[in-house]
Amino acid sequence: MIVSEPREEIAAWVGARIGVTFHPPYTTLAHVDRGRIIAGFVFNVWTEHDVEVSLAADRLSRTLMRSVFRYVVHQLGCRRATARTRADNIAAQTVLARLGARQEGRQQAYFGDCDALLYAIMKEDFPYGLHAEGPEGA
Repeated sequence: MIVSEPREEIAAWVGARIGVTFHPPYTTLAHVDRGRIIAGFVFNVWTEHDVEVSLAADRLSRTLMRSVFRYVVHQLGCRRATARTRADNIAAQTVLARLGARQEGRQQAYFGDCDALLYAIMKEDFPYGLHAEGPEGA
Protein backbone atom coordinates (compact mmCIF):
# COMPACT_ATOMS: atom_id res chain seq x y z
CA MET A 1 0.00 0.00 0.00
CA ILE A 2 1.28 3.52 -0.87
CA VAL A 3 0.77 6.03 1.96
CA SER A 4 1.69 9.64 2.68
CA GLU A 5 0.95 9.62 6.42
CA PRO A 6 2.14 9.64 9.14
CA ARG A 7 4.68 12.06 7.69
CA GLU A 8 6.85 12.23 10.79
CA GLU A 9 7.17 8.45 10.99
CA ILE A 10 8.07 8.11 7.30
CA ALA A 11 10.57 10.99 7.49
CA ALA A 12 12.16 9.48 10.62
CA TRP A 13 12.44 6.06 8.90
CA VAL A 14 14.10 7.56 5.81
CA GLY A 15 16.31 9.84 7.91
CA ALA A 16 17.53 6.98 10.10
CA ARG A 17 18.47 5.02 6.99
CA ILE A 18 20.42 7.83 5.31
CA GLY A 19 21.80 9.58 8.39
CA VAL A 20 19.91 12.88 8.33
CA THR A 21 17.13 14.57 10.28
CA PHE A 22 14.32 16.24 8.34
CA HIS A 23 12.69 19.43 9.56
CA PRO A 24 9.31 20.65 8.28
CA PRO A 25 8.06 21.63 5.85
CA TYR A 26 8.24 18.37 3.93
CA THR A 27 5.90 15.77 2.49
CA THR A 28 6.36 12.01 2.24
CA LEU A 29 5.36 8.87 0.36
CA ALA A 30 6.03 5.32 1.49
CA HIS A 31 5.35 1.76 0.48
CA VAL A 32 4.03 -0.18 3.46
CA ASP A 33 3.88 -3.98 3.38
CA ARG A 34 2.26 -5.88 6.28
CA GLY A 35 2.43 -2.79 8.46
CA ARG A 36 6.15 -2.22 7.78
CA ILE A 37 7.72 0.56 5.71
CA ILE A 38 9.81 -0.99 2.94
CA ALA A 39 10.53 2.21 0.98
CA GLY A 40 10.12 5.88 1.76
CA PHE A 41 10.54 9.23 0.07
CA VAL A 42 10.82 12.66 1.66
CA PHE A 43 10.17 15.73 -0.51
CA ASN A 44 11.48 19.08 0.69
CA VAL A 45 13.00 22.35 -0.56
CA TRP A 46 10.28 22.82 -3.19
CA THR A 47 11.10 25.71 -5.54
CA GLU A 48 8.20 25.46 -8.01
CA HIS A 49 10.22 23.81 -10.79
CA ASP A 50 12.33 21.52 -8.60
CA VAL A 51 12.02 19.51 -5.39
CA GLU A 52 14.68 17.72 -3.37
CA VAL A 53 13.93 14.03 -2.95
CA SER A 54 15.43 11.77 -0.30
CA LEU A 55 14.96 8.01 -0.58
CA ALA A 56 15.59 4.93 1.52
CA ALA A 57 14.37 1.49 0.51
CA ASP A 58 14.60 -2.20 1.18
CA ARG A 59 13.05 -2.62 -2.28
CA LEU A 60 11.36 -0.36 -4.82
CA SER A 61 8.13 -1.16 -6.60
CA ARG A 62 6.98 0.17 -9.96
CA THR A 63 3.74 1.26 -8.25
CA LEU A 64 5.67 3.42 -5.79
CA MET A 65 7.85 4.89 -8.54
CA ARG A 66 4.77 5.83 -10.59
CA SER A 67 3.24 7.41 -7.47
CA VAL A 68 6.42 9.42 -6.93
CA PHE A 69 6.39 10.59 -10.57
CA ARG A 70 2.71 11.62 -10.33
CA TYR A 71 3.39 13.51 -7.11
CA VAL A 72 6.49 15.38 -8.33
CA VAL A 73 5.18 16.23 -11.81
CA HIS A 74 1.40 16.42 -11.50
CA GLN A 75 0.82 17.53 -7.91
CA LEU A 76 3.89 19.71 -7.28
CA GLY A 77 4.20 20.81 -10.92
CA CYS A 78 7.96 20.23 -10.98
CA ARG A 79 10.00 19.61 -14.09
CA ARG A 80 12.86 18.04 -12.16
CA ALA A 81 13.71 16.28 -8.93
CA THR A 82 17.07 16.71 -7.24
CA ALA A 83 18.81 14.00 -5.21
CA ARG A 84 22.13 13.74 -3.37
CA THR A 85 23.99 10.64 -2.36
CA ARG A 86 27.26 9.88 -0.69
CA ALA A 87 30.11 9.53 -3.19
CA ASP A 88 30.91 6.15 -1.62
CA ASN A 89 27.33 4.80 -1.92
CA ILE A 90 27.55 2.82 -5.16
CA ALA A 91 24.19 1.09 -4.57
CA ALA A 92 22.36 4.44 -4.37
CA GLN A 93 24.15 5.69 -7.48
CA THR A 94 23.01 2.57 -9.34
CA VAL A 95 19.39 3.07 -8.23
CA LEU A 96 19.47 6.74 -9.26
CA ALA A 97 20.77 5.81 -12.71
CA ARG A 98 18.01 3.18 -13.03
CA LEU A 99 15.47 5.89 -12.19
CA GLY A 100 16.73 8.11 -15.02
CA ALA A 101 18.91 10.44 -12.92
CA ARG A 102 21.98 12.12 -14.32
CA GLN A 103 24.90 13.24 -12.21
CA GLU A 104 25.27 17.04 -12.26
CA GLY A 105 28.03 17.68 -9.78
CA ARG A 106 29.96 16.98 -6.63
CA GLN A 107 29.73 18.80 -3.30
CA GLN A 108 32.90 18.52 -1.25
CA ALA A 109 32.50 17.30 2.34
CA TYR A 110 28.69 17.65 2.14
CA PHE A 111 28.22 14.70 4.51
CA GLY A 112 31.14 15.80 6.71
CA ASP A 113 33.21 12.68 6.16
CA CYS A 114 32.29 12.23 2.50
CA ASP A 115 31.53 14.20 -0.65
CA ALA A 116 28.01 14.22 -2.09
CA LEU A 117 27.11 13.53 -5.68
CA LEU A 118 24.28 15.72 -6.99
CA TYR A 119 21.77 14.14 -9.37
CA ALA A 120 18.78 15.41 -11.33
CA ILE A 121 15.86 13.48 -12.77
CA MET A 122 14.05 15.43 -15.46
CA LYS A 123 10.42 14.54 -16.08
CA GLU A 124 11.28 13.71 -19.70
CA ASP A 125 13.84 11.12 -18.56
CA PHE A 126 11.93 9.48 -15.70
CA PRO A 127 11.26 5.89 -16.84
CA TYR A 128 8.03 5.50 -14.85
CA GLY A 129 6.39 8.66 -16.15
CA LEU A 130 5.45 10.44 -19.34
CA HIS A 131 5.05 7.57 -21.81
CA ALA A 132 5.31 4.65 -19.39
CA GLU A 133 1.53 4.11 -19.47
CA GLY A 134 0.62 5.55 -22.86
CA PRO A 135 0.40 9.12 -24.17
CA GLU A 136 -0.82 10.58 -20.85
CA GLY A 137 2.13 9.16 -18.88
CA ALA A 138 1.94 7.65 -15.43
